Amino acid sequence: MKAKLLRNGLLIDGTGRDGQTGADVLIEDDKITAIGSNLSIPDKYQPEDIDIIELNGKTIMPGMTEAHTHLTWHDALYIQDIDFKPIEETMVSAIKNAETMIKSGFTSCVSAAARGRVDIAIRDAINRGEIIGPRMLANGAEVSATGGFVDLQPNHVRVHGLAIFADGEDAVRRTVRSLFKEGADLVKLNVSGESLSAHARGEMTLYTLKEVRAAVEEAHARGKRIYTHARSSDSVKICVEAGVDIISHADFINDEVFEMVVENKERLFIVPGLNWLVSTIEHGAEYFGQEAIDATGYKEGLEYALYNMNRLYKAGVRVLPGGDYGFKWCPHGGYARDLEHFVKLVGMTPMDAIVAATKYGSQIMQMEDETGTIEIGKLADVVVVDGNPLENITILQDHSKLKVILKGGNYIVNHLDVAHTAARTVA
Repeated sequence: MKAKLLRNGLLIDGTGRDGQTGADVLIEDDKITAIGSNLSIPDKYQPEDIDIIELNGKTIMPGMTEAHTHLTWHDALYIQDIDFKPIEETMVSAIKNAETMIKSGFTSCVSAAARGRVDIAIRDAINRGEIIGPRMLANGAEVSATGGFVDLQPNHVRVHGLAIFADGEDAVRRTVRSLFKEGADLVKLNVSGESLSAHARGEMTLYTLKEVRAAVEEAHARGKRIYTHARSSDSVKICVEAGVDIISHADFINDEVFEMVVENKERLFIVPGLNWLVSTIEHGAEYFGQEAIDATGYKEGLEYALYNMNRLYKAGVRVLPGGDYGFKWCPHGGYARDLEHFVKLVGMTPMDAIVAATKYGSQIMQMEDETGTIEIGKLADVVVVDGNPLENITILQDHSKLKVILKGGNYIVNHLDVAHTAARTVA
């Protein structure tokens, strides 16, 4: 692997420190080995051994993490579309989505459930270098209670779809054990409902404390984690009390549960999935009609979510981007929209939104010592952006502005000129 020297960029290192102009970053093998201004080229390199890329002020930043990923959801209109899509076609779409994700500047992702073993197979193929994709924590099928929002077939019809139905502590334990046996890095439970379903609304709580605690015990006994879908206040309370590690949504939390989350902020991650709400409000009527969208209550739900994410953010809780991408109106590739929502709707600074996607992303990936910031010794998961996201956070959504994407020092994308000679300066 050739060494690489990124020269004269605006460095946003992911730590939250102010941007540094005129920055150089030296990458050797898969790691960052030097950061500074006017870095010298090590004498050990012949011209053909090092790529020198002049950035002329473009931004250097860490690769981002998508913390609520569904690679096996693709262009779906209904949840049933996910259930009934043949697993072979699901696999093809998921491989395509993995490539789309990393080429969007997201070099890591946390799965929030998948069809069958698809995520696990994709993770392993990525790690073997057989396909292109981000670093990945793989999930299996969602674990759901009977009558939950993904339980959509008549009682006499059973489909091997996106969920496994498990009721009671013993069934939950058995299901969680089976998913870890298949190679999952984490398991997702649907603890609350979802308001696109008339019989299991988002304000409903579908699992008991004992059931969720059973899942957590099985995960933690294996050094693994539990990820939950929890919108209602009671469901989030159960998750915190049970020791859940990652909570998605958390829209409707009351003051008591807010305080509980804050008290446990050192171990918890909150992934609100804002773009699902925003995109459904914006575009859902095109597919279902305005009356159906109004019936979901998503407009009011978004107001609750923004209020609660604002106060969680201000209280120092780690709130991460991840937007339930994979439906027609919320397609793969738009992952950076969540950073825009964090800034324009939640009230984060652009720097804090970037930290949420990078530094916090490495923490949720359990790779804080290896990724998430541009620091000496870290893996070279790096994005070069033609523009300054601190001035315009939406620029991260424009793939044409993502000029270089590196994963472990390897080019995923490079649209800039590469030179092999430059004047050597004194270190």
